[in-house]
Amino acid sequence: MRSTVFIIGLLIIMGSCKTSLNISDVEAQNIPVGSTELSADSSIILMVMPYKLNLESDMSEVISISNEELVAEKPESKLTNLMADLILQSGLAYCKMNYKNFKPDMAFVNYGGLRSSLPKGQITVGDIYELMPFENTMVLLKVDGETMYEFVSQIASRGGDGVAGIQLGINDDSIGTLSVGGKPFDKSKDFWIVTNDYIAAGGDNMSMLLDRKQFISTGLKIRDLVIDSLNEQFKRGKRIQVQLDGRMYYE
Repeated sequence: MRSTVFIIGLLIIMGSCKTSLNISDVEAQNIPVGSTELSADSSIILMVMPYKLNLESDMSEVISISNEELVAEKPESKLTNLMADLILQSGLAYCKMNYKNFKPDMAFVNYGGLRSSLPKGQITVGDIYELMPFENTMVLLKVDGETMYEFVSQIASRGGDGVAGIQLGINDDSIGTLSVGGKPFDKSKDFWIVTNDYIAAGGDNMSMLLDRKQFISTGLKIRDLVIDSLNEQFKRGKRIQVQLDGRMYYE
């Protein structure tokens, strides 16, 4: 950091010692880091090079192994199940560590937020960045039964998303049957949902979540939580093994 400031300062001083010029035209050219056209005195680019190499090293770090390719599908898929399960686990861990007197009833991962698949074999940090390229953070929402029902109805209307903690039977793009935590849905109760800040802000046609009773922002990036969870399991010798369990189905 100090060397960067020094170089920038030196350039400013050098520029101030020259006779002022009237600029009539400017030509720009992108020089990619690592280019063969890199000159010996391109000190700024040479300074950036180690950061680029470190980033490439970080992205190639293996954090898990999958026995099969995981692809997002509707109404249920192994990829959406995996992501929702990891978010639910992260929400449960957050509540426990922060001495909350509640646990999330449901986790939600929007289908459109998963931008790629996960390959069979080694899973790297870079794979998770491709899968979840957005800087979304984990949030917790307390909603009443009416809002919860409207929320799940929206999920049913589009044929499914990534969920954990509930079982949803979809009948003609509407809720057929619904259970939460293994119990029949009760509209008179309140529910806690763990999801991302984009959804909590009403994104992806989820404006009903703006009508919540309580909101907790954890400040934790969901992508980092997924990476840490997979890496922790990997260090314990666990591979990614996901099953279709009928949490979302067409009636």
